Amino acid sequence: MPKPPASPEAVEAVRERILAEALFIINQDGYADLSMRRLARRLGFTARTIYNYYSNKDEIYLMALIKGFQALAEEFEAAYMSSDNPVEKMRAVARAYVRWGIENRHYYNIMFSMDTPKYADYKGTPMEETADRQNRTALRLARIGADILKEVAAYNGAIAPEEITFRLLHIWSTLHGVVSLCISRVTLEVGDLREAMDRIVEEVLRPLTKKPPYS
Repeated sequence: MPKPPASPEAVEAVRERILAEALFIINQDGYADLSMRRLARRLGFTARTIYNYYSNKDEIYLMALIKGFQALAEEFEAAYMSSDNPVEKMRAVARAYVRWGIENRHYYNIMFSMDTPKYADYKGTPMEETADRQNRTALRLARIGADILKEVAAYNGAIAPEEITFRLLHIWSTLHGVVSLCISRVTLEVGDLREAMDRIVEEVLRPLTKKPPYS
């Protein structure tokens, strides 16, 4: 009697196991050392079985990116909705970025820190459509950040419209530095950076937090 097909829930559970193992390998040994054969061996699958869930290692990697960017975007959106005040929205989103990155370092590393393939590397390949989906998911973060800064500019005049992109990159690069240092643990010799995180966030946002002239 033929074996009944796995339920959608069971299939998704296996896909999640594969993603988790791929994240571990990439973080430990780099993207170049990720292979379908190695994944199958570590998960106890046959080499053929793993292809029932993903077509190749690029699809696995891109789906991990999509999952990570979707999760962070949801954190951004929740932080954005937490206040009607644009300055408080900005603070909430900045803190959400730092918190999520530290709590999800394996995702954060492949999303922002490691030398891994980017969208442009997949243009003109069979994986371009999946890479485009990943790119659009990632760009949600930038749009949310830019929208908040536009609201801050309208609220208190702290940012000139032509400065929006620069301010976004300035804030992002500072927050990325905080997350990366915490993840790497290199600051432990001089002090626990986590104790200073809120102050660092506040300092980088300070020029944008002045009260509106009509208040």
